[in-house]
Amino acid sequence: MKRTTLLLAHRTRPKRGETECGDRIVVRAEGAFSLLCVIDALGHGPEASQVADVAAQAAARTEIHQGPMRVIHAIHAALRGSRGAAAMVCVLEEDGVVRGCGVGNVELRSYPRQVPSVLSSGILGAQVRSFKPFEGRLGPRARLMMFSDGVATTRLSVERFDALSPQQTCDRILEACSHDHDDAAILVADVTEDP
Repeated sequence: MKRTTLLLAHRTRPKRGETECGDRIVVRAEGAFSLLCVIDALGHGPEASQVADVAAQAAARTEIHQGPMRVIHAIHAALRGSRGAAAMVCVLEEDGVVRGCGVGNVELRSYPRQVPSVLSSGILGAQVRSFKPFEGRLGPRARLMMFSDGVATTRLSVERFDALSPQQTCDRILEACSHDHDDAAILVADVTEDP
């Protein structure tokens, strides 16, 4: 079975006029598993940034080989009593299987094969009616993109950026599709098969 290699980039940007951002990206590998996580604390500014730090620390210290639900529940528990956050958590296995769970206003897009993600309504740290895990398989030369709601995805076509590197794609999308009135985060991962 072929193994996958990740080439990725990510960026966050605070709301225009502010210096602290309430969005975070967590990326790490653990054996055959890679964690890709976008966190969007409610609101913006210093308080949102502190909440995002707590969520990111929970994601960074949780074992990922047991899947994304373990990570999303760790974030949920860590944020109890705070203003809360939205998050998209994906665990990519070396055979191209991606498992995930998204809560709140976060989004996942993939190309050329679509990963059937369904968002869970609610706020991590407060109340989530029901966690809705999803699973899919990325084909060769796949691209996975994850966003906070500071990116206007209604104006966004994943295919439009196909010829750009992950870093160029992050830069271009933040320039063209982000909202000035909110923090923004984007993660772009190209998944290739090892020869």
